[in-house]
Amino acid sequence: MSSLSFTPVGGPWFATLVAALLVLTMLVGPAGSRLSRQQRLGLLLLRASTALLLLLVMWRPTLVATETRQLPGSLVFLLDSSRSMQIGDSLGNDSRWNAMKSVLASASDQLATLAATWDLKIYQFDESTRAVTLTNDLLHLPLHPDGPQTAIGSCLENVLEHESQQRVVAVLLLSDGAQRALAPHDVPPQTVARRLATDNIPLYTFAFGKPALGLQSDLRVEGLLLNDVVFAETPVSVQVTIGADGYTNQTHKVHLLWETPEGDMEVVDTRQVLVDSQKNRKPVSLTYTPRHPGEYKVSVQIESPEGELAASNNLQSTFVAVRKGGINVLYLTGASRIGGHPGIEPRFVRAALAAHADLNLRYEVLNYRKKKIDFRASLEEGNYDVYVLGDVDVNALDRPTWNFIAEEVDRGAGLVMLGGFHSFGPGGFRGSPLAPVLPLAIGPAERQNFGEAPRPDVHIAGPLRMVPVPMGDALHPIVRITDSSDNDIDWAKLPLLDGANRFERSQLKPNAQVIATSANTASWPLLVAGAWGNGRTLAFAVDSTWHWQMEGFGDTHRRFWRQLIMWLARKDGTDSESVWVRLDGRRYQRGSRVEFSLGALDKQRETFGSANFDINVHLPDGSKKPTTAKRRGKKLVGFFEETVLAGDYRVSVVATENGQLLGSAEARFIVPDLDMELDQPAAEPTLLKGLAGLTAEAGGEGLAPEELPELLEQLLERKLEFQEEIKQEQSLWDTWPTLLSLVGLLVCEWYLRKRWGLV
Repeated sequence: MSSLSFTPVGGPWFATLVAALLVLTMLVGPAGSRLSRQQRLGLLLLRASTALLLLLVMWRPTLVATETRQLPGSLVFLLDSSRSMQIGDSLGNDSRWNAMKSVLASASDQLATLAATWDLKIYQFDESTRAVTLTNDLLHLPLHPDGPQTAIGSCLENVLEHESQQRVVAVLLLSDGAQRALAPHDVPPQTVARRLATDNIPLYTFAFGKPALGLQSDLRVEGLLLNDVVFAETPVSVQVTIGADGYTNQTHKVHLLWETPEGDMEVVDTRQVLVDSQKNRKPVSLTYTPRHPGEYKVSVQIESPEGELAASNNLQSTFVAVRKGGINVLYLTGASRIGGHPGIEPRFVRAALAAHADLNLRYEVLNYRKKKIDFRASLEEGNYDVYVLGDVDVNALDRPTWNFIAEEVDRGAGLVMLGGFHSFGPGGFRGSPLAPVLPLAIGPAERQNFGEAPRPDVHIAGPLRMVPVPMGDALHPIVRITDSSDNDIDWAKLPLLDGANRFERSQLKPNAQVIATSANTASWPLLVAGAWGNGRTLAFAVDSTWHWQMEGFGDTHRRFWRQLIMWLARKDGTDSESVWVRLDGRRYQRGSRVEFSLGALDKQRETFGSANFDINVHLPDGSKKPTTAKRRGKKLVGFFEETVLAGDYRVSVVATENGQLLGSAEARFIVPDLDMELDQPAAEPTLLKGLAGLTAEAGGEGLAPEELPELLEQLLERKLEFQEEIKQEQSLWDTWPTLLSLVGLLVCEWYLRKRWGLV
């Protein structure tokens, strides 16, 4: 389409005035009658042509050509092909996958039309995205979905990156809405939906499947929790949570299975779990007392009712190292004042620990009247697993002795410093060898001199109630004082404490973990855990747990102190062996990286620096993969990444030095046969609706699957929104031919006037 436009110089009136003047000028002829009629007519024509050409230039005519064309754009479909789409909870008990394919087939005509209008991009997704071709109105989709994850956020992000070169008309997401993804695919879908809203791209979601699976119920074992190191002849508490969808008012058996020395799994404890309508998650505690040291597999299983949809989540397993008893504990305490005696707390702590035959306790009261003691010879003879420091001033022992204790913790011993007037900063431990070992930093001005009243800036006045800090659905093993789920209630019943050392949260080191705090609004940290080298450390701010024993909670007092010592005395499970291997965990997801540390010790518990290690990982299918270890600081660390197979793995280490065998060690871990997609297969339409709602201003909406054809018709009508007019302008007055014509006319008239003697 073409048109002519004018932009006259000075406006139309000015151009008209100039035209009138030119006409009047043409009417003025040369003086006299020397010219013939033909000559005057020729000059008149030249002047008229020049005037017309000047008028053309003044009106500045422009030829405008207008063209309308369709803008390119992508219409993106994301089709969920994860395993959860196999669930048969759609109409007629058909699978979600088949229901989705049926909806797409009903919209095949609209899809073909859309493909002719826009760049139609169709992807199937699970943990990644893959393009789907559309030929002859047919989508080439797999017969069954088999994706191991549903990474909605990550796949939406990938699609936006693929389509970043052109405008996206809309994104249509067809899924059951359950985001189940592991790192690095666990991008929150809400983040990507907000990005769509910012770019004014509507997201339309279509949910398949039922949130509660209709009449199909599910039982599952969640959150298996127990220490990775336990002790022979000591009761072991195994904590799990039973998840239940359906089966209301029914009782189910939960079994604890413990591996025998022969390798068989034996039921050692059973609990009855009643599923009620109020809670769909119930904590369960099972117990067993192992008799023999070694490494054992532990499983918790809930019996699967007939017709249960997903039975693979009814069992969880892990491995545990059972070490022999006979833990050596050194309890050092100082006098409450120069020449005085220890306070009340040591007597009750000693009694609590003495109640357990497998704890070998040595108790020493340090006399401050003597000069600093070199205690190293006694420490070397004892070969202690745990060091307990109760109100000990730094001046009680000399620096080499404190260095020795710090080195022992680095090798794997446990250390706890108890509260008191001369513990931590008040005891002068800033700058001492124990300062880096403790899980909290000591300030520069906390020293408490002997004979001074307690300083309020480093001590907290009582009474105080100590309460545990929850770790998810469970408590730290030290503060788990009952097997029931009402742990907080039991702590609320315990007597109050007299006071504590003041730990500021800003003092806590990065690796510190607060296990218990005060119950007041300040919530002061009272029990803080940390680590130093291969050992565990505790900072316990109180020294009056004797109230628990004196006021009727003796069992709780004994259990607390035993659990504290047991936790500190963590070993690698190979106390009597010179070669050891320690895993960071016992349960790993498929595809996870497994790290482990290893080493070899001589009889003096010194590391063999020149030892060679032959390391193999034995896979569940019977094969084995060799691997190596590298030094990381003082540690020798190896890793293994081929954890695709589900089942039991075994890391075996054989150490040699100069061709001589030093010993061997093994550690086991498990990759559960858990299916993220089928263990909890309920659909989550609310998530999809929420994602679409984030793009509501751009037109996004959560729709029912049967509304897909209607939406496609609406998207077809948006064609006009994606058209643009392109105008091409060509001026007709500022060209070379116009200039040459004007100059030619003027030159011609001047030449004729000159020739005819008019100038």
